[in-house]
Amino acid sequence: MAGKVKLLAPQLPAEEDLAVRDWEDLLDDPDYELIEAKISGAKYERESLERCILAKTMLAGCSFAGTVFERLDLTDVVLEHCDLSNAKFSRGVIHRAHFKDCKLTGIDLTKVNLGHVTFENCVMNLTDLAESSLKQVRFTGCVLENASFYGCKLKDVELEHCDLNDADFNQTILKGIDISTCTYDRIDMPIQALAGCTVSPAQAIGFAKLLGLKVKE
Repeated sequence: MAGKVKLLAPQLPAEEDLAVRDWEDLLDDPDYELIEAKISGAKYERESLERCILAKTMLAGCSFAGTVFERLDLTDVVLEHCDLSNAKFSRGVIHRAHFKDCKLTGIDLTKVNLGHVTFENCVMNLTDLAESSLKQVRFTGCVLENASFYGCKLKDVELEHCDLNDADFNQTILKGIDISTCTYDRIDMPIQALAGCTVSPAQAIGFAKLLGLKVKE
């Protein structure tokens, strides 16, 4: 089912019109820019790269595990089956991007500006989004166990059928957020931040118990 939030899809040429490039092409560019390209199977792990710019580009089956991307700029980018485990994107900008079937365990997205971004069927355990700004962002079918949304600014954010076990939402206002289709055994979500949040009947019972209410089931 399509979400209610209207997201702009990445705006890039058809896949067959993208130039097939290598990751080394970006590294050889003095400005570290790559535009209208497709890269498959690249491996650039536990490295460091500052002010990298990717635009109108597709990345497929690439691994950037443990790499530090300082002030990364992703615009109109699709990433499929990529491994970004423990990568650091802190203070970057991600706009009109689609992460599909990616491994993002432990990725550092702190203080990142995300707009019109979809995370689809991604493994995002231990993802750190602390103090990030999320505007028109959708998480669908993602595993977000132990993820941190601490101090996030959320606007038009959807969480659909996600695993939120032990996720941290402290210092985050949840007005307008719908977690009714999500699952968890435990969640760090202060009662005072729940005003305007949509939950399922079963979830409502759990939060009522936290308030000390006795609920007849």
